[in-house]
Parts: sequence; C-alpha cells; structure tokens
Amino acid sequence: MDAVILAGGEGTRLRPLTCDLPKPLVPVCGKPVLFYILELLERCGCERAAVAVRYKGEKIEAALGDGRYGKLRTYVSYEDKPLGTAGCVKKAAADTSEPLVIISGDAMCDFDLAAIYERHLRSGASATIAVRSVDDPREYGLILGEKGEVTGFSEKPSFINCRSDLANTGIYVISPEIFGLIEDGRSVDFAKDVFPEMLRRGMKLGYYEESGYWCDIGDIAAYKRCTADLIDGKIRAQLPEREKLPKNCAVSEGSFVSKGAYISPKALAAGCSCIGSGAYISDGAKLHNATVMDGAFVGEGVTLNDCIVCANARVGGGAAVYEGAVVGEGAVIGENAVVSSGVKIWNNKRIARGASVTADVKYGSAAVPEITEDGICGATNTVITPEFAVRAGCSAAKISETGIAVSCSEGEAAVCLKNAVLCGISSSGRVSYDCGSVPLPALTRSAALLGADIIIHVSAKVQTKISVFSAGMLPLKRSRERILQGAVTRGEYMTAGWDSFGEIKRFTGAKMLYESELAELCAFTVPYDIRVISRNPEIRAVCAPFAAMLSAGRDRMTVTVSERGDTAEISCGETRIDPVSLVLLVCAAEARDGRDTALPFAFPRTAENAAAQYGQHILRYFESSMDDRDERARALAQEQLILRDGFACAVRALRYMHDLGLSPKDALEALPRSSTADRFVRVSVPPQRVLDRLKAVPEENEGAVLGTDGERVFLRPDRRGTGIFLFAESCSAETAASLCDKAEKQIRNAVSSLTQKTVRDK
Repeated sequence: MDAVILAGGEGTRLRPLTCDLPKPLVPVCGKPVLFYILELLERCGCERAAVAVRYKGEKIEAALGDGRYGKLRTYVSYEDKPLGTAGCVKKAAADTSEPLVIISGDAMCDFDLAAIYERHLRSGASATIAVRSVDDPREYGLILGEKGEVTGFSEKPSFINCRSDLANTGIYVISPEIFGLIEDGRSVDFAKDVFPEMLRRGMKLGYYEESGYWCDIGDIAAYKRCTADLIDGKIRAQLPEREKLPKNCAVSEGSFVSKGAYISPKALAAGCSCIGSGAYISDGAKLHNATVMDGAFVGEGVTLNDCIVCANARVGGGAAVYEGAVVGEGAVIGENAVVSSGVKIWNNKRIARGASVTADVKYGSAAVPEITEDGICGATNTVITPEFAVRAGCSAAKISETGIAVSCSEGEAAVCLKNAVLCGISSSGRVSYDCGSVPLPALTRSAALLGADIIIHVSAKVQTKISVFSAGMLPLKRSRERILQGAVTRGEYMTAGWDSFGEIKRFTGAKMLYESELAELCAFTVPYDIRVISRNPEIRAVCAPFAAMLSAGRDRMTVTVSERGDTAEISCGETRIDPVSLVLLVCAAEARDGRDTALPFAFPRTAENAAAQYGQHILRYFESSMDDRDERARALAQEQLILRDGFACAVRALRYMHDLGLSPKDALEALPRSSTADRFVRVSVPPQRVLDRLKAVPEENEGAVLGTDGERVFLRPDRRGTGIFLFAESCSAETAASLCDKAEKQIRNAVSSLTQKTVRDK
C-alpha cells in the first residue's frame, strides 16, 4: 500500500501558529501533526508515501530528513504552482499502477486505513471516500449516499439546508483510472472537480464510514480540542516522551509535560495543560487548560487560562493571558500585562509592561457572536463597540461589489455605531452610502435606487443589532454568509492603501424617497379610521400621516407593524388579518394584475393557491441559498420590496380590498382555507441528526417536512444549529397548533434518544 500525503496547506485560520510554520508541522503535544500521520501509515502497512508540499515546503523536507520514518519511505513532491488536491496527487504519483491512499498531513486521525483500502478493492469502485459523522456541518463538505455508494454532495451547508452528517474527511483510496480525469498543469480538486465528474460519467464512487478519531485542525478551537483529546487518550497515537516530574509538582493527571520541560514545584498546571520541551514555568505560575510550546518562558505569578503560548514566546511576571488568546512565536508579553479573551498576538510582537490588550496585535479581532437570524448582536458598547463596528464594516466590504447602503435607528449610540461601520467600509476601499436614521424599509428602497448590493441597518438600545442583507432585504446567500462570518470572527477582511479609501456618499433623500413611494401607494381612501402601532417610533412617525391620508370613516382599523418594519397585521373589530394572510392578499393582488410573486421557501404553500386563482405562480427563494437555482425568485423579490415592508404590504392589501369592494372579513374568507402556527425548539444535539431520526422528508434545498401537503410541518434549523424552527400549516388554527405540538414532542423525544446514545457510546 502506497500513499500521498497532502501537506501544502497554509493554515490561515490557525495564525499566528502558522505565520512561519506550515500547517502539517504544527506541534500537538510537542510532535508535528505530520509525524502522527506518518506513524499511522506505517502502522497500517504503508511502505511508501509521497509528501506533496507547497507553502514553506522546504521546512517540511528538512523535518523529514533522510526520508525514512520507521519502515516507511518518504519523498517530497513540490508544486511550482497551486495544482489542487487532485493535481498535486497526479504530479506526485502518476506512474503508480496500484490504488493509492490519499490523506491530509494536517488532520489528526487514527482511522484503520488498511480496512478502508480493502473495502475499496472489494467494492470495485474507482474511488472510495472515508467519511465521519460530525456534529457541526458548516465547515465540511458532506456526502450524500446509500449503501456505501455516493449519490451527491453538499458543500459546507448551513444547518438550514443540511442533508447529512457524513463529512468528507479528505482521506481517499483512488484507483489509477482516476488520473484520466485530472488535466495536467491546472488546479484540480477531488471534491469539487473529480468526484462530481465521476458521478456525471456514471463511475462508481464509494464511501466508507469510519468511527475512529478525526479532527481537521482548521482553527484555534479545533487545535485545542485535538490537544486535549490526545492527552485524554481519545486518539490511538503515540505521545512523545514525558518529563519525569518530582512528587511535589502540582501537575494534574490530565496534563502533559514533555521531556526537557521545567515546571517549578511552586507552580500549578491544572485541567488539560500541555507544556512543550524546553519550556520554563516559573514559581507561582498558574496554568489551566493552557498550551505552552517548546522553549517558551512563563514568568513568576503568571496566569494562563485556556490559551496558547507559542514556541520561544515570553510572558513576563504577573501577566495574564485569558481564554482563547494566542501569543505568537517569539512574542513578548510585558510584566503585569493582560491579554484579553480571544486576542491574538502575532509572532515577535512586544506588549508593553502593564498594558491591557483587547484587540489583536497585527490584524484581526477577538471572538464575537455568530451571525444569527437577527444579524450580529451583542451588548451595546461592551460586546459591540465602535471599534468592533469598524471591523463589521470592513467585513461587509468583502462581500460587496457595487456598494453598501447603511442606516440606523434613532439615538446617539446607533448613529455612532453606524458611522463606525461606514468608516470600516471606507477603509476597505468600498463605496458606501450614509442614508441617515431611517427605518429598514426606507433603507431598502434607497439601496435599490443607489445600486447598492448590500444593506446594513444598525439598531442600538441596550443591545445592538447590526443587520446585514443582500439587496432587497433578502437573506445573504451561503457563500456570502461564510465570507462575512470569517471576516467578522477571524479578521479576514480587506484594507485599502492610504490613497484608496472608499468614498462615503451622504444620501439625504432616503426618508423623502420612501414617503413619495408611500404617497403613491396611498392614492385612495377606505371607510375606516386607520391608526398605526409599532414599537419602532420612526415607523410610527413616518407611517401615521399616510394612515390618516387613507382614512375616510369612523370605524377603527389598526395596522400593527413589527419593530423591524418588515411585517404587519390588520385588526378591524373582531377580524384580524395576520401577517401570513396579509401577504396572501398581496399575492392575490399581484396575481390579479398579472404578476408572479416571490416568497421565502418556508412561507405556507397556500400562497400557490392564492396566485393560481388568477393564473399566476409563486417563485421561492431560500433562506441560505447554496447555488443559483433561486436566482429568478431573488430577482423578482428585489422588485417586490413591498412584501418585506409591513406598512406598505398592509396598504397594498387594503387597495386590493377597495378595488374588489371587500371588507376585511370578506377578504379573509375569500382566501384559500389555511391556518398556520410557528415556534422555535432548542436542541442540544446537531439538528440534522434530529431530522434524520424523525425521518422528515428533505425539501429542495433547505429544511424538511413532516406530514402531507394538507397538514404539514416544515422544519428548518437555525443558522447556528442551536434549534429548529417549526412552520405548521393546516385547515384550522387548532390543527396547526396541534401539529406544532406533535412535532415539538417528536423533536424532544429524538433529542433525548440521541443524547442517551451519545452517553452510551462514550
């Protein structure tokens, strides 16, 4: 059995660990990841291994020495230019006549490679992918398949559109005929190019599910988790030799001290701490779940809590480094300095004595909340500060092509944070439009006029929400969402030169533009006295005059608009037109005028009936679109801004009733019979496993369905994988609520069952 080890990765998400070190040489408990892979290959009977290198390949070649690792012989294959995972394998081993094992040199694993190889030979497949069940699918390519044969792929989905929990581990066995699919001299990837082409040609592509350990050490959190798992014995691998410590050393059983390290008897290493060879831990130092690499110095009275101190770094006496922080190779932390949680100090940087470091030194940012359905959220001026808002602007600039329109709610805090966002966009070289303090629907119309492809609205009270949308107030596509998330959390944003800052254009007509469009919509009257209610004072102030313009009667009608301004409901006497029914009326109105309507994928299927009565159709767009299949729907949705503007939607529905001479009660009764209910159920296990346990039928691109078209519950995980949204649809409100109750009970039972299984497996 021969192998090719892919060792060309730069490890950008691991920086500063990889600033001057290729990712395969990052040490885990003092030994490079690559060496654990070499030991695994030797243990599984591999005789020869080509090591494909690019980034700092000379360091890997030097580490391999004479090319002998036990019984395993290695040789290095350099890429002159990036060739992709498949291209570099062909360059390294194109002359082979036997199947090859392909494995990553920067992922820790203890798979039975011999068993995978034998399965490949028996199956007759041209390639076999080793897969592993994962909890969080968002950073993995997933495979779809049945009975050991791959049928499709899902590349780094959100929880919303996850179909599987089987991650492509990047470990393959390939037969020589595969090389015919790899064009010489160009970048070709197995997952993106070769395997999809195999499916198109009808070639057999197998998969083998492994239950062993596998961890792609892609970021700091994964690195720390892998270190802890290795010390804890969860990985079948040989740890380096330990230092023999005197009995009076206060080192916990779960910690690892490499041979050649020194730790004072007056120091403490608790939890799962790891101390590298040549490291020196002084009197009074307190380590908890800390990693201190080779040659690092930790002074007297230092506190290291759940952090990483890289090789040859120095932490001065009395200093403290907190959770998730990284001190780069050769960096110096002055005495009594404090490095806050999540902060990264790049290689060879110096922190002054007594300094308090709350932001990365070099570039990047500390940990921030994930992007949720509500946007980027956090406590005002503590979690979301002006400094962070600048970074948010820099991050958003990375996903814009034509410009970004920005507005905010009323109040000095919101204005300050909006201005900081604009500064960040400008510093990245992008054009931005300052639309002032206007509601989100008004911003959306201004963005359409200005040609901005990204819109940002900042709302700041005790909590701040920085909401980021595509044009038309549409949810970001998954590709943009991932870029934004990476930029916000890891500082992967653009910076412009001093002479390339983007222009901040002041657009003072946002409110006037919105009011002119509302005036055009309100060119009729209804026999009611209309009042507008909203928790958002700006919406009340803008919409109230137009409600008065519509009013031509005494009977009270109330239009209640959501705080964000995107939904509304109408109440008149005992009749209530809820937000869903309001949209259905607008669908009918658009269809009556000969137009299709674009709606979210999760919106009730009754909309099709409302449009069909006038011979029109409903186009659906996804909450987290993975490709271009909903482009027509998105393009139409950008023309139908009214559907994401609560007050305008209510006015359009009233116009429809006015034209047909319908009362609110008559209009409601004329709609196709349907009632809806929705809720959110938190889950403590990966939501895709819950959906699989329920045997819910996957929908086209996101979520799954329980039940039939008449009585159905649409299930969709939230963006963070912390829970599942339920959207029930039936002929009556009672039944819809009952369907929600039943689905929630099924989810909780599934969670309980999966949790018990996890405990048993452990």
